[in-house]
Amino acid sequence: MSEEQLYKKIYDVKEHLAKLHKEFWNDYSDFETWYFWFNLLSIFLPLLILYFLLDRKRIFEISFYGFTAHILWANLDNILASQNYLLHPHSLSYLLPVGFSVTTVIFPVVFMLVYQYCTKHNKSILIYFVGASVIFGFGFGGFSVLVGLLEMHKGMNLFYLFLIDIVIAFLAYGFTKLFIMIKHDKRAD
Repeated sequence: MSEEQLYKKIYDVKEHLAKLHKEFWNDYSDFETWYFWFNLLSIFLPLLILYFLLDRKRIFEISFYGFTAHILWANLDNILASQNYLLHPHSLSYLLPVGFSVTTVIFPVVFMLVYQYCTKHNKSILIYFVGASVIFGFGFGGFSVLVGLLEMHKGMNLFYLFLIDIVIAFLAYGFTKLFIMIKHDKRAD
């Protein structure tokens, strides 16, 4: 098969997949299902909580942490979904990326607040990140599997979600500390 033929085949399969995804969403995830309303609430409720609890004096530092966590988890979620390890059958819309509410809002907001609390009160980041990862990976992940918001295949399980949460939390922490260090670098003046 030539390059052009193979590309055309990939394009046609993606078009068919998009049609199927839209059909599935219309039949099983649209406005008339609790999945839709749960996903919508999963976006707005954490953002509302963040609005009231975010330390305004450190808004850029904490937001940078959350943005980094969001980017890391959203990209990894896309990779895992594209390889069928981790699937979110019921999304807010068939047009949005998979796992939109979880990786875009819930995870970053929870870990932003944990980061804010630990750094403000001099608490152990390790203990709190691991604890939040247990709650998020096994608790929220387990709930999501139980109610059909998350499906795992090819050996993916809640323990791997827990490990991914820990790695992402610490990578976001490391990037945040790196940028704080760069900000305070004397050569920048």
